[in-house]
Amino acid sequence: MKKLLYLCSIILVLSCSNEDSSTITPTNNNGTMDLYATGTVSEQSPTEAKETIFGKWSLINGSRLEAVDCTFNSIEFTEDSYIVELTVNGELEVVFGTYELNIDTNGNVSSVDLNYVLDNTLLTIATLTDIVVTESDTEIFATFLIDWNFPEGFDGCDNLTGEYSVEKDEPMDQSDTTDPNSNHAQVVGNWTFDSMFVNSQDNSSEWLNEPCYEYSSNDDSDVLIDGCTPASSINLTISTYGTYALVWTGSNQGTHIETDVWNWTDETQTAFTVGSEEHNTLITIESLSDTQGVFSMTETPDPDNAPFEVYYTVYTFTKN
Repeated sequence: MKKLLYLCSIILVLSCSNEDSSTITPTNNNGTMDLYATGTVSEQSPTEAKETIFGKWSLINGSRLEAVDCTFNSIEFTEDSYIVELTVNGELEVVFGTYELNIDTNGNVSSVDLNYVLDNTLLTIATLTDIVVTESDTEIFATFLIDWNFPEGFDGCDNLTGEYSVEKDEPMDQSDTTDPNSNHAQVVGNWTFDSMFVNSQDNSSEWLNEPCYEYSSNDDSDVLIDGCTPASSINLTISTYGTYALVWTGSNQGTHIETDVWNWTDETQTAFTVGSEEHNTLITIESLSDTQGVFSMTETPDPDNAPFEVYYTVYTFTKN
């Protein structure tokens, strides 16, 4: 049984200070982050720098560096993690991990390391320096140098080291809020998977087995990989920029990542879709707090031939 938010295969922002002190500065979903921060990161404290790089940044075509078979598309920072999207040999590849702010003797941030877990070993796959964020004509831009150190599996990406210009994506409309109790504020963030029940039966172990499936052209379906061990945990990151990432860790097949977009269905914020506009799945919020989220979805795999075969799946997550 596949998947809550796989459902179709994760956050940044900035801000600038408001000249009118009587005007509320837009903050992120939980009211702790200014969405439009600007500045030179090497002149900022860790708290300031994290706010400045927070958000999703897409490469500007004029500055895009491309290797023969590899293109760097975007980078997104949450409060703790990053998501990098690459196109490798025509296929979308996603790199996910934590990032680390390196501090100089003055207490300012000298560089940002992107960490990546491979075979239970923590690697630094890239370092960003000379990060400068500015605002022009209501748009926010950043420039930075990035030195890549890709592990095996990213063939053709070795020549992406260099200087980049990026533009910050717009956050979701619901992000400009100071209400920490809204569903948007509570759903955005990092979650740890607890359980999955399908028609009242516990199928949690099956979802942990997700990294153990691979597509077989002979069977025209996903088949189990011989000798594969299931993941030990699943982490979900939901971004205020309209992306999410599901990350399976602990399997001997390595880290398994799935990411796509999400959107609220209406202003009640009681349900959202995951996936593209053409191919999406409806997720209903059963209950939500600042510590736990319970989500459900209903599937009819074969509505034409088996319209009464309905799967009602309930997922429970704990907020990190």
